[in-house]
Amino acid sequence: MKLIDLDGRVIEVENLDLALLQADDYRHYRVTTPTENDIYRYAYWEDVYQKLLKLKTEQL
Repeated sequence: MKLIDLDGRVIEVENLDLALLQADDYRHYRVTTPTENDIYRYAYWEDVYQKLLKLKTEQL
C-alpha cells in the first residue's frame, strides 16, 4: 500500500496496523510553545493518520 504525504512524497506502507499506531502516537505529541515547524508537524501527522485510516477502511 502507498500514500502520498503533505510534501508529495510517496510512502510505502508495509504494516498498516503498526503504521496507524505510530502515526497516532506522533499526532498527539505536543510542546508547550510550538514553533511554525511544530505546527506543520502536527498537521503532517494528522494528515498521515487520516490517510492510513482511509486505507484501513478500504481494506475492510
